[in-house]
Amino acid sequence: MSKRFISIFMAIILVLGLGMPTLAAEEIVFNDIGESPYNQAIVELHTKGVISSNPNNKFYPERILTKAEAAALLVRGFKLSEIEPLMVENTELEKKFSYSNPLEVITDAFSIPSSKDIVNHWGMNYIEGLLKVRADKVVGNEYKPNDTLTKTKFTEMIAKVVLGVDKEIDFIQEMVDLGLVSKEFATSDELINREEAAYLLHNILSNPNFKVITVFATSDIHGHLEPYKATGMEREIGGLSKMSKIIKDFRKKQPNTLLIDGGDAPYNTNIANLFEGASTIEVMNEMGYDAMALGNHDFDFPFEVMKRNAGNAKFPFLSANTYFEEKYPEFLKPSIIKEVDGIKVGIIGITDDMSHVYTHPNNVKGITFKEQFEATQNAIDAIKDETDIIITLAHIHGNNPILPTKVKGIDIEIGGGQDVVGFPQDIEGTWLISPGKHAEVLNQININVLDNKMIGLNFAHIFLTENLENDPVAESIIGKYKTQLDEKMKEVVGESTVALDGERGTARMKESNLANLIADSLLDITGADIALQNGGGVRASIAQGPITMNDVYAVLPFDNTVVVVEATGETIWKTLEHGVSWYPGAAGGFLQVAGLKYTFDASKEVGSRVTEVLVDDKPIEMDKVYKVVSNDFLTGGGDNFTMLKDETTETLKTKLYLRDVFVEYLMKVKTVSPELEGRITVINPAE
Repeated sequence: MSKRFISIFMAIILVLGLGMPTLAAEEIVFNDIGESPYNQAIVELHTKGVISSNPNNKFYPERILTKAEAAALLVRGFKLSEIEPLMVENTELEKKFSYSNPLEVITDAFSIPSSKDIVNHWGMNYIEGLLKVRADKVVGNEYKPNDTLTKTKFTEMIAKVVLGVDKEIDFIQEMVDLGLVSKEFATSDELINREEAAYLLHNILSNPNFKVITVFATSDIHGHLEPYKATGMEREIGGLSKMSKIIKDFRKKQPNTLLIDGGDAPYNTNIANLFEGASTIEVMNEMGYDAMALGNHDFDFPFEVMKRNAGNAKFPFLSANTYFEEKYPEFLKPSIIKEVDGIKVGIIGITDDMSHVYTHPNNVKGITFKEQFEATQNAIDAIKDETDIIITLAHIHGNNPILPTKVKGIDIEIGGGQDVVGFPQDIEGTWLISPGKHAEVLNQININVLDNKMIGLNFAHIFLTENLENDPVAESIIGKYKTQLDEKMKEVVGESTVALDGERGTARMKESNLANLIADSLLDITGADIALQNGGGVRASIAQGPITMNDVYAVLPFDNTVVVVEATGETIWKTLEHGVSWYPGAAGGFLQVAGLKYTFDASKEVGSRVTEVLVDDKPIEMDKVYKVVSNDFLTGGGDNFTMLKDETTETLKTKLYLRDVFVEYLMKVKTVSPELEGRITVINPAE
């Protein structure tokens, strides 16, 4: 037998001890640890599944620990996730970790291997798991998984897992002060061997007062039960059945797990809306959610629908500041307390107190939202003496970073409504988590507790890419609803000779040919002079070719009905001025139009941006009364278009949904070829 073959064989045996799954439930005593002073630690870590057995029952205690082996120990020991990267053909793709623009989506760059030298390595998924929590890093595009470690380096990696990498502290000293490691060991530049690594890890994990609680968090799912392909993407992302598979598998090895949502889960896709959220709730039940906060889009259907969904949910709906007819609804809760391995975790829900502005006015009739900061503080004060850790599910949009500056006592805040993906932010002692959107990412927060006190947390994004498996039970639930949906949704209602652009970055910032078409359909059915359509109501694009009911529902998912009002030219001007007030923000209140053209100068102050309004190519007359068709969201004062509510006279209120009008128009004209016609002109546009 050649020396090379023996070397390779021994290397394989060596990694089996740390790198392969546990083979049997019964205790196996390695036959080469009898003389090791740490044999009890090795055996107990094996019993816990942190160290695995291998075919020849050897552990090789005196071999020097490699970085890959360290990753396996830490991922298993501290309940991190093994991360399976996405393999792509583009080898030049640059790794990404976060995005701050809500218009972005998860691309391949978020899920590719962190370095080329870990691809096909036995420890790749462990290494990715460790890199996810940033307890180690890639240097110069290489990880060097077979390099060895000093005792100091291994201690530092443990410290970053336990305390969290975002803390500005002396990690080694903090671990010493907590009594989790000796100073002599932690500051040694000697290489660490496998038995010493087992000893150090065992000292921490065997401490009965040290515990790990895993919290999986989502937010702004918006009914995305199924994977979807974003514009310009080659692969699908997201999907609750993939998320469900991850969570179910993880709970098998980490029973101390919570699953929570920061709001806006049930509605806003075809498969969600056509069943009034029941489909989403059934899948969330299967996934085992522990709590869900109310977001503003949880009011996109009548209050009775929310009540029914709450009754069907096997988890509580939380909102400390939502009241109905001056009373607190019996089907809601301000907070809950979950006891996890003896640790009492308080979970509070808070809803944006401006939700009556940002959602359907009819659906919030009789509903009031108490001031969000005061309501949060009151909810915390009510449970703080009964809890060890407090998590707030805060669906308050841009006020998420402000909440910790106004309210005391929050350990972790799940910040819903901002649709961004980022690393935790420490804001005055509160960790703010930005959990993303549309079921494209599962956020894992591991809370490390010593003596019933949170001493730190680590955080990982688990991006839901197409290479991940589906949970067959969740998939069957989704399939049941898809079957009911498919017959109606596949009906062809028209055809377009061009691509119809309804992307957020278009419909909320400039003229959209798809929004033009929708506005035209409103004029056609009512004979009004002017049509106004909020860009936020246009939720998808349509490809060139046949247009199906599915396409229409994706574009217009909300149950907004057609309303006609009479308004003066002055009111219309004020309405357009308000619509451009958010620019260059991609705001839902940006107005798409028909029957008029308008120009605005983005460099001017808010309130003085509109420079020209033309009706039938003539300047609008400020005192003339025009017939304006819009939707009941805008005419009800949604998005703070109070002038359309207070300064107009309603002349027609239909029961026709926008999508029904659009379908009727498409079936009438059969083929459409909308162009950009200069209905909206932007002077000094944003780059």
